[in-house]
Amino acid sequence: MLVYDGSCGFCSRAVQFILSHERRHDLLFVPRDSALGQDLRRTHHLEAVESLLWITDDHAAIESDSVLRAADYLGGGWSRLATLGSIIPAGLRNWGYRLIARNRRRLASGSQSCLVPTAEQRARFLS
Repeated sequence: MLVYDGSCGFCSRAVQFILSHERRHDLLFVPRDSALGQDLRRTHHLEAVESLLWITDDHAAIESDSVLRAADYLGGGWSRLATLGSIIPAGLRNWGYRLIARNRRRLASGSQSCLVPTAEQRARFLS
């Protein structure tokens, strides 16, 4: 399950990227500020964390770990890239993640694309 910022164009594009490159089509998406998103963040004691959350079973990955999990989910070359990325120390990966996160709204400022999931995809968006 991926918990993302539903009001962020950069995050929306990341979700669109996953939808267009995934092989399995079983990932669920939850907007961070939805009732379920808030409940998941509270359950994992991550209310103050402004990060993508990758939730599996009872574990929540945040920051660069969540991105690596998403890349691994995509499979193929993305999975190999995630394996290589995991070699980089978490502190350095998270510094890069935070740099992008702080500037994500500016990075997406020129984007007018809006996430419009297909009927099949819509069932995978939980709120």
